[in-house]
Amino acid sequence: MRKNLQYSILLLVTVLLANNTLYATPLKTLSLDFKRELTENDKTEHIAGTLHYDLKSSRVVVEVTKPLKQIMIVKDKVLEIYYPDQKQAFRFISEGRIPLPFVESIIQSTQAEYGLTAIGYSLDKHDVVDKVLYTHWKPPEKAKDTLGVVILGMRDDQLISAEIKNPAGYIIGRSRYQHHKKIGINYIPMTVTSSTYDEKSEVLQNEQIVYSNPQVNAETPNPILNFTIPKSVEVKEIKW
Repeated sequence: MRKNLQYSILLLVTVLLANNTLYATPLKTLSLDFKRELTENDKTEHIAGTLHYDLKSSRVVVEVTKPLKQIMIVKDKVLEIYYPDQKQAFRFISEGRIPLPFVESIIQSTQAEYGLTAIGYSLDKHDVVDKVLYTHWKPPEKAKDTLGVVILGMRDDQLISAEIKNPAGYIIGRSRYQHHKKIGINYIPMTVTSSTYDEKSEVLQNEQIVYSNPQVNAETPNPILNFTIPKSVEVKEIKW
């Protein structure tokens, strides 16, 4: 179960602040197919499925289709994971908001500055190199011992890179955003490549996610957005 939980969380922890406002009209629902490749300790995993987001209810549902079927529901402080073939279900309740950056990035996609100001970050400085605007964001004072600087790279109104540092100033994460697809007046990066590092700047894992088939504000929202675990299935509840 521990491996499955890590597997599920790693699926979600893939994109930090990747999405800008996605449509010229207010975002209501969003669905994206994805294929994810994760390499860690010389082992590579492939995961595929569909991500669904409902803005009004702030509810995210992830359907994993490969290599095994599972459905994850994220809302507020609760993460539910359901395995339809095994008829097993788990409910994880956190003391705070579920710490899944991928989910956060979607929820924050309608906010200014990619949601950084909403979580207390402030713009420290900016510069332009080879037509790329780099903005440096410093963490809130109360969290400076646990959070470091975030550097975003923008070109032609598209987010093309993100760099995350720890409080000591060492890089612990890098992401590149490519193959943007224009929807309305905004863009979605269809390919996201990320690397995470340890305190010695050695690579811990490499990851690539390829998105496809974006569906925004579908006239008939996918019923999966209203999915609930069947009442006949016993749910094991775990508090974080």
